[in-house]
Amino acid sequence: MRDQEPNTEPGLDRDSDEATEDLYRIGTVAQITQISVERLRAWERRYGLAPAHRAGKTRFYSASQLARLTKIKRLIDAGQPISSLVELSDAQLDERQMALPSAAGMSTQPANTGLIGTNLLVLEQQQGEDLRIQIAGRWANLAAFEQDQLGVDGLDAVVVQMPVAKVEDLDVIVDYYPNAQIVALYQFGTANNVAAIEERGVPALNWPTTWQEIENAVTSVHRQANASEKAAARRFSDEELVAIAASTLSDPTGCPQHLVELISQLNAFADYSRSLGDEPLLDGIHVDATQARSHLERALEALAMAEGLIATPESELT
Repeated sequence: MRDQEPNTEPGLDRDSDEATEDLYRIGTVAQITQISVERLRAWERRYGLAPAHRAGKTRFYSASQLARLTKIKRLIDAGQPISSLVELSDAQLDERQMALPSAAGMSTQPANTGLIGTNLLVLEQQQGEDLRIQIAGRWANLAAFEQDQLGVDGLDAVVVQMPVAKVEDLDVIVDYYPNAQIVALYQFGTANNVAAIEERGVPALNWPTTWQEIENAVTSVHRQANASEKAAARRFSDEELVAIAASTLSDPTGCPQHLVELISQLNAFADYSRSLGDEPLLDGIHVDATQARSHLERALEALAMAEGLIATPESELT
């Protein structure tokens, strides 16, 4: 599926290597990557993700750009915001993809999902019974959602159809279901508003869309939430860290003191990241900080046991 265009347009400069490269029209790129033309143009304006070439008003993307956009789309479907991906190298994108939880071994329990929006409810009614998500609540619009004070217990995800893309509509849902993953469907919206929604870690799909795309988005954010690591508990109190550092001052390597300093810094950063809020991205940063601290604590624990400052667990003596 390629659209190779001869270099006949004025201003379309290519060297000899580029002249033989496969080029893809923006419509073809949208079909292959499942990224809408409108979103590609919005990313170009906001993040500088420009096509390789232009011929008049027609945009052409290279094969390498197509591969990169495909990687970005997969990561966005997994719940990662575009703002955290645009500056990454191809190698870093590959690392992110490798770190995504595998479907193997994951819970097959369907996401308990609420639907908001008249057209969305109509689309649901047109589907068969073999759904990949469990519909637990339905509301015709956000006003009806707000009026339903009792709500529905235990929603994993909320899909909301918005006539106009507005971040404020997300806040209404978060007030009721702070732990639910949100998928936004917008009919109209400026590039800035759509980008602001995606920066919140919320997948934004342009309406009309298919039920399959909606299920894919819900399943992706639900899987990511289930697979995320939990914050690691501290192994040492502040008093214990001070005592270990003081007791190992004679260590010529200085490793215990350096480890205590790093652990203390990570403790402070973990507390700081938690104070910023509980959005998915910030929560992930907090968890990563505590996991990094846990690794250093294990190293410090090994040194402290070697110095006889901490009793060796009985399980290691047998």
